[in-house]
Amino acid sequence: MHITVEVHAIESPRMIINSDAPDIDSLLLESTVINAKISGIIADITIQQKYVYKGSSILDGALLMPGDPSITIHGCTVKIGNQTIKAEMKDREKVREIFDKAKKKFDPFFLTINNPDAIQMHLSNIQPGSIIYTEIHYTEMIKPSFGLYTISLPKPIQAHYLKVLDYVPLHRDTYADTSFEAVKDYPLGTLQVHAFIAKGGKLSFLKADECSIQQTDQEASCTYSVADAAQSKQISLSYRFADTEPQANLMLYEEGKEKFFLLSVNPPSIAEAHKESLGHEYIIVCDSASLQDNSANEFWKAFSKGLREQDKLNILHFGPENTRLDEESQVCTKDIISRAGVYLQRIHSTEGLEPIQLIDVLQQIQLKPLHSDMASRSIIILTNGFMDANTDVYDAITKQLQDANVFTLAVGKEINERFFSAVHRLTMTDNFILKGSQEELNKEAIRFADYIQKPSLTKLKVGFDGFDVNSLEPASYPDLFSDRPVLLFGKYKGNPKGRIVITGFHGNKEFVQTIDITLLKPLASTKGLQYLWAKQRASILIDYNVYDRNNDRVKEITKLGMKYGFQTPYTSFGITGSDYNKSKNVIALMYQPLNLNGGTLVSNASGQQLARTSVVEVEAACNYADAAAHDEEGLISVESIMTERVLDNTIIEKVRSTIEQQLSGMQECYAEALKKFRHLQGNVQLLFIFNEEGSLTEISLADSELNIEEVEQCMIESAKRISLPPMIQGMAQISFLLEVL
Repeated sequence: MHITVEVHAIESPRMIINSDAPDIDSLLLESTVINAKISGIIADITIQQKYVYKGSSILDGALLMPGDPSITIHGCTVKIGNQTIKAEMKDREKVREIFDKAKKKFDPFFLTINNPDAIQMHLSNIQPGSIIYTEIHYTEMIKPSFGLYTISLPKPIQAHYLKVLDYVPLHRDTYADTSFEAVKDYPLGTLQVHAFIAKGGKLSFLKADECSIQQTDQEASCTYSVADAAQSKQISLSYRFADTEPQANLMLYEEGKEKFFLLSVNPPSIAEAHKESLGHEYIIVCDSASLQDNSANEFWKAFSKGLREQDKLNILHFGPENTRLDEESQVCTKDIISRAGVYLQRIHSTEGLEPIQLIDVLQQIQLKPLHSDMASRSIIILTNGFMDANTDVYDAITKQLQDANVFTLAVGKEINERFFSAVHRLTMTDNFILKGSQEELNKEAIRFADYIQKPSLTKLKVGFDGFDVNSLEPASYPDLFSDRPVLLFGKYKGNPKGRIVITGFHGNKEFVQTIDITLLKPLASTKGLQYLWAKQRASILIDYNVYDRNNDRVKEITKLGMKYGFQTPYTSFGITGSDYNKSKNVIALMYQPLNLNGGTLVSNASGQQLARTSVVEVEAACNYADAAAHDEEGLISVESIMTERVLDNTIIEKVRSTIEQQLSGMQECYAEALKKFRHLQGNVQLLFIFNEEGSLTEISLADSELNIEEVEQCMIESAKRISLPPMIQGMAQISFLLEVL
């Protein structure tokens, strides 16, 4: 089977110079050394560069690391003469204060970049003849494709200088990155690459373009050097653990008293559809949002083609449409497949039904054990993510992973990225978003069907015998599918000893692999394992804090960010080694997005999800030391509903219940507002207008006690995503009460 892997190379750091005269203010790159320590799904990388300033005037600019959703930057160091400047993780509020004070003393130079992952270190007062040493440290997540891992290392880039512009920005921190360009005739200096790949057992395939490869039982190494980096090619490394059978690999790392491990169960190199005689049970869980366009239909057309007679199927609704295809999962006869197709093509009547939440549906599934004639169970959730989600939903999904696979399919023009990114972290599944043109819908639906219907190991179990492990992530793990490994990582105590036993079924064949831990050693090349664990742990804590914040989580998130050097809602890069009061010193200041977002995670693949926190502005203070003082949470409820036409109270209550199950969007608006407006509460009345068929046509603000336009507009936009049954005609004024708890 031939697999084409698209490799995305991370951009190299570069110097941005506040000058449009590169022939006079010449800052030349003399050398670049890249050290990469690769351990399975994560690479720990440092890039060291040497610049020589040959100009005659005092220079200023910025060291820029563009960033990427797949990487996490852990630190930045600059050495000029006897001065060493470090970017280290600090309390976010303190960094903000330092930044604001520094900007009052001098005018730092920064670019305005639409990149939430980028960092910049301002450097000014660089004297003629200076030699500048820079070092960037980051980790990169590597997403495998059918068991094949590929990483491309950055190529050096010349310093960028200001183009001759027809305009001058009002401030030096408002230059766009497009205002600068590399000086093409500048030399790139020498390039050295040192890469180490931990094996953790068997490595069935390794390819390193342009590199000289050496191998031992524990790891492989790759070295490359060239006198002129301008002549170098892209350095890419590809490797595979498993061959024709699934394979488990174990990697160990020790840092002082802390000891980390990564167990990866890797799919075989050839992806095959179901080969076993046992069936698979598929339970589709959907809400009304998934049935309002062609998304569910496209999903079903692709998915139903792979169903077999021994498979079982059921469809369950949550939200107002508390209905189901059948009471129990049914064997996939032609009749059931036909009924399921019809079921997914229409919106169901809610007359006489009690709304049901996703958590309740998941708990109902949990109560029904998998039949012995089934190889596995997969739960497929179709939704736009705008629901009454909370930490109980996350807990329920985690419990399901003990006995079932959980997949989410994002549908609709707008999706709740916060919900999907959190679920993807818990399940470690790939991203699937059903939206766009007919061709795009069809392509993504086929990708999902192909993904889910090619399991490599079912009924997967991992047993630790004599290996003292703790702090496991994830808490539960699913089956092994052909396009993703199953990852289990955490910490261990004592000397590495004992064994790990992995069991399951590869088709009809029983699979057993035993790893003798005494044969493996902790390696320096597995340094990235500590960051893999810490980022996953912090990300899940942040996800839980969005819906159920407590100060213990805030403290642990902050501690993890500080210790392992990554940004969170409470930590950010600050400078040490720069004294603004010394005239001959280089002045340095860090700039990075202080208002981090987590929106791009939904478009990232499973490997990339772990690369960065779902950094949202959590309902918490930005400094955990002040969390208790700013511990303000709010709740939105439906206070009253007044309609133009007289309606029965049972209908009014059903509408109220339906709306209250979909208030997560408004709740987010309120949570964000409380960070800016202390003690904000009051009544907001929205006017809903329905046509004769009961379809919502317009929403506007009727009255508000808040008098804060951005909050009111956010609530209106969130209200537009609420799905209501066709029960009302004409106007309805709905009053929402915002209360501080």
